[in-house]
Amino acid sequence: RSPSSSHRSDMKGEVQKCLDAGVPWLHIDVFDGVFLDSPNALTFGPQMVDSLSKRFANLHPELTLDVHLCVDRPERYAIPMAEAGATRIIFQWEAMGGKTNHGDDDKTLSSAIAFARTITSLGMKCGVSINPETPVKSIFPLLDSGLVDLVDVLAVEPGFGGQEFNEVAIPKIVMLRQYRDEKLRTSNGVEYVDVKILVDGGIHRGTSSLVRSAGADILVAGTALFRHPLGFEGAVNELL
Repeated sequence: RSPSSSHRSDMKGEVQKCLDAGVPWLHIDVFDGVFLDSPNALTFGPQMVDSLSKRFANLHPELTLDVHLCVDRPERYAIPMAEAGATRIIFQWEAMGGKTNHGDDDKTLSSAIAFARTITSLGMKCGVSINPETPVKSIFPLLDSGLVDLVDVLAVEPGFGGQEFNEVAIPKIVMLRQYRDEKLRTSNGVEYVDVKILVDGGIHRGTSSLVRSAGADILVAGTALFRHPLGFEGAVNELL
């Protein structure tokens, strides 16, 4: 569940809705208006994560706070998010290597591995997110490192809710599931992290079955939950 589409004037109440409906996993989109060059692509920061953690974590130990960093120089956020109580940081693959990267795959990979090591060394779990135009094979060497336990397949362009589902995500999910099941879980007897496949963007009743059939483990929904005519719990039941 993504709070980006919720009523931000009552974040406490919106999170309580999720918990009451049996949804203890929050996907918090952190956009800084820089990496996504728009003044409207500005959401939350470590202060919000800290507030949610302090308000709900003790009462709901099952609470998961996933922080999706879609920001410029994401490495700056690792320590503040760890101190704020984030469970997992999901970094944006395309943000790795800085603005001067210009598609250098080796630089992107080395930066991603270094950042993943930093995240896990701080006691958090680590995930990676890829934009619709990014080939899923690009992240396979990162998955081989064993540092990442979740892949966020974006089915929309990041930054704004309410977009239509992009079916380019479907073959990515299939390829990712195949790679995980045939390579990561069986490679030379080495124990790998069990990578979960998350799909984010355009999720509603009509698309949830498509991504589950393709192999997705986790679905992120914002607009479909918070703006559903049946209310929040009705929307959750519709997606199950």
